[in-house]
Amino acid sequence: MLPVLTQAVRRRRTSLLWWSLGLAGVVGLLAVAYPTVRDNHELDRTFAGLPPGVQGLLGLGGQTTLTSPAGYLNSQFFANLLPVMLLVFAVGVTAWAISGDEAADTLELLLANPVSRARVAAERAGAVLLLLATLTAVSAAALIATAPAVGLDQGLPAGRLLAASVACALLALVYAAVAFAVGAATGSRPVAVATASALAVAGFVVQGLAQQVPALRPVQAASPWHWLLASDPLQAGLAWRSWVLPLAVTAVLVVLGTIRFQHRDLR
Repeated sequence: MLPVLTQAVRRRRTSLLWWSLGLAGVVGLLAVAYPTVRDNHELDRTFAGLPPGVQGLLGLGGQTTLTSPAGYLNSQFFANLLPVMLLVFAVGVTAWAISGDEAADTLELLLANPVSRARVAAERAGAVLLLLATLTAVSAAALIATAPAVGLDQGLPAGRLLAASVACALLALVYAAVAFAVGAATGSRPVAVATASALAVAGFVVQGLAQQVPALRPVQAASPWHWLLASDPLQAGLAWRSWVLPLAVTAVLVVLGTIRFQHRDLR
């Protein structure tokens, strides 16, 4: 019923497999390393002396310490490593979805079939969503399975681990939507990747500097990084801005990219 989506997922199944194995391995190493820092009060004192902006980027602050399960997972995984890995995967796959095939001269062959451009765009976007959801599920499942063995589940039920994983995926989805819109509008995969990557890096930098530079706070409020880090889904669950804003922005970008793709001459 969804041949374009199915074909897109099938073409990326090997890549998804290796990404899944790699991410599961990272989660395993993260869990194995936790006992080496647990109850290390000297490490807590060191990180407590960091500037508030840096602590915020690491998901620390307040009563959350680095050596607690929540502080460790935020600072080592949910505030940086997982969103970056999901972002790299999602942007790479999304930039290929339209502009990559166009550059490879295979998109015209697909459009020669009785299928509209709007349907191609929608199903390719759906394929990206499915691939990202699968990789996120693998990450969450690996963490939920390994956390009890090293005490990372103390005060953190499986639902919170899943919520934090989903919030990271939603951040990646926003920047993937940027790559989709730019790629569909320009037909250039490098431009799509560069634009999404530049915005992701800029958002992360602004999130870190806004504590010291008040003029950046209005920009910070519009950053997907702020929606993720300020809401702390690992301890507070999914706040509305953790999922409503990313989904709304994603939908708008996908629609805009699809409209432009429908009216553009292919190279």
